[in-house]
Amino acid sequence: MSNQELIGKIFPKITAYSLARTEVRLPDMAIGKVTLIAIAFVRQAQEELDSWSIPFEDRFSNNSNYTYYEIPMLGGIWKLFRGSIDGGMRAGILPEKHKNVLTLYGNYKEYTSYLLINNINKGYVFLLDKKGLIRFRGIGFASKKDIEEMIKIAEKFGE
Repeated sequence: MSNQELIGKIFPKITAYSLARTEVRLPDMAIGKVTLIAIAFVRQAQEELDSWSIPFEDRFSNNSNYTYYEIPMLGGIWKLFRGSIDGGMRAGILPEKHKNVLTLYGNYKEYTSYLLINNINKGYVFLLDKKGLIRFRGIGFASKKDIEEMIKIAEKFGE
């Protein structure tokens, strides 16, 4: 399946707890908003995610038609350290962003397969329309052209 085949597919169901300790169900809780979902499997991918999320938030954070979620996906063994990992993230992330950071612990293979993620050392972003359908995917660091395309698509589906 190519990147193009991913466009128009419904984002897979993910239930996870935010750093604000609330349960979040995606894409259900994103329905009605254009949503950027950033996924990383390694800490080193954070800068890549930021290269997408910061321009998105700069453009849309004051508009209630848009939202953003970041999902660190951590393999099963890390579940044992959930308390200290989540605590460390809470300490390093602004409190107002805690509701937007969801940690998923356990087997994430079904997500990597469905979302065509073949390199877990990279950061991935998915732009969803108001129905939860994937309209854009970005990998690694965003270029200026990538950001322009993502913003243009977000604006189109946010109207």
